[in-house]
Amino acid sequence: MMRILPVRAGVLLLMLWLLQACAPNVYYPPRDVRLPPPVVESGSQSPVVQPAPYPSSGVIAPQPLPAAPRTQAPAVVALLDTAEQQANSGDLESAAASLERAIRIEPRNPVLWYHLATVRLAQGDAQAAEQLAAKSTSLAPGNNLQQARNWQLIARARHAQNDSRGAAEAEQRARELSAR
Repeated sequence: MMRILPVRAGVLLLMLWLLQACAPNVYYPPRDVRLPPPVVESGSQSPVVQPAPYPSSGVIAPQPLPAAPRTQAPAVVALLDTAEQQANSGDLESAAASLERAIRIEPRNPVLWYHLATVRLAQGDAQAAEQLAAKSTSLAPGNNLQQARNWQLIARARHAQNDSRGAAEAEQRARELSAR
């Protein structure tokens, strides 16, 4: 019995050594805790500003830290996923209810208003869809992609209301925003 224990210990040590040898030898330097991790919001077209060097030296001037990027609450992400599944299965009333719950959590989120507008348009309420898309546009200053999507939706809503001239104007606005 005493002989078996050292053999098992030796085998265990050999296995641990082999596992360590197989593991990648990667070193991740510590991150500067002052800077948030890089996050790119889909549709954002914010330019990256290169700080100017100090005069007469090649050293880059320190810049104030940007505000931390806004992230969606996990509950909002879950509700958005649920609404998408409900809408895709044809349950538009439940999808609208899920989106309205998400909006109660994040009322300034233009994406949520846009998705609610698409559901309302699919339900045949073109006037509500137009108003919701306009609300989304007002919450997305500087986000040309989101604004263009909103204007495309407004154009579809106006077509549904037999407003050809208004639809053409909305389509033009969407094209202008997409070109920027």
